[in-house]
Amino acid sequence: MSTVTEAVAVPQPVADLESDGLLGVFPEGPRLVGTQCRACSRTMIGTRIVCSDCVGTDVTRVPLPTTGLLYTYTRLHVGAEGVRALGYVDFEGDVRTLTDLREDTGPLEPGIRVRLHVEGDDWWFAAAPATTEEKETDS
Repeated sequence: MSTVTEAVAVPQPVADLESDGLLGVFPEGPRLVGTQCRACSRTMIGTRIVCSDCVGTDVTRVPLPTTGLLYTYTRLHVGAEGVRALGYVDFEGDVRTLTDLREDTGPLEPGIRVRLHVEGDDWWFAAAPATTEEKETDS
């Protein structure tokens, strides 16, 4: 009795990120880098060489908005470093990123508008001041 084993082709993952850096310089100033697919219009965070949605290669680098909505967050107690806030921020176009948060401009709460802050190579989000329109809506 002999056993014959046939080789089965296993699909390999497609490397879609061109680089790990998320911060880029644009005419508008420092922004998080996004990639937009020209075929399906999907926007993704990071500089990608293929679309994560349709796997198309006709993609272009775009700046992401400097504001978004805080989806959720948590506080990590990190030994001598103290407390570190991390959260998910949603941008227009169905883009979400995990980010450091700072609480020096206001308290954190899911659903608040947050703004990107950059110092050198460091970036984080913090509560954005309410606009006049938002203040009038709350009244």
